[in-house]
Amino acid sequence: MKLTNQDAIAALDPDFATMAVEVGRHAWGLSELTMREKAFVFLAADLCTRCLGFPLQTHVQMALSQGVSVTALREAVRHLAPYAGYPTAAEALMTLAELEEPEEETSATPAAESTVTIDEVTLTRLAHLDDRFAAFYRAQFHQRWGRCELSVRERALATIATDVLNGTLDDSLRLHVSLALSHGAAEEQIRAVVLQVAEFAVAKAWRAFDALTEILATSTA
Repeated sequence: MKLTNQDAIAALDPDFATMAVEVGRHAWGLSELTMREKAFVFLAADLCTRCLGFPLQTHVQMALSQGVSVTALREAVRHLAPYAGYPTAAEALMTLAELEEPEEETSATPAAESTVTIDEVTLTRLAHLDDRFAAFYRAQFHQRWGRCELSVRERALATIATDVLNGTLDDSLRLHVSLALSHGAAEEQIRAVVLQVAEFAVAKAWRAFDALTEILATSTA
């Protein structure tokens, strides 16, 4: 698999390019995740690490070459805004606009929005923290998770990537793992997300695997 902008990286530093191509092929080649899921995970990682220049452009171009639409990528940015920051999401949308090409119109009927709820334990914990924050969190959650352009599984896996790189490895990760498992993902897909973003921060991935092992053990007990 030839990666987008592979030659440009080689021109900067051949030794580094060899390393970067190796990890890029590894990540894009993960068999547990679909190409769309890997594209959204990379998008989440770019936003969380504010890699909004060359890395984001490269991942977007690679996603487009694999059949992921700009429409889907824009929706992923909307979904990720509260987890990576609205200002960062706005910058990502600017990059997408620069790369965007007109897409063919389709007559396909979009899927219906799904009902996704936050579990009562999480709601109770939020309410104990701060009433206004709990209301804000619920509003942000319900505004996003039922939208039809991305599946709940895709949204959950991308958001798990934000937990890994933000270091939110307690209630936030637990909630998103639960959503992923209840909407068609299995343990191997969740672990693949952590493995994919390890190139952004290997120490954070290490900590995430540690937390994930405990969460998965609890969820299957």
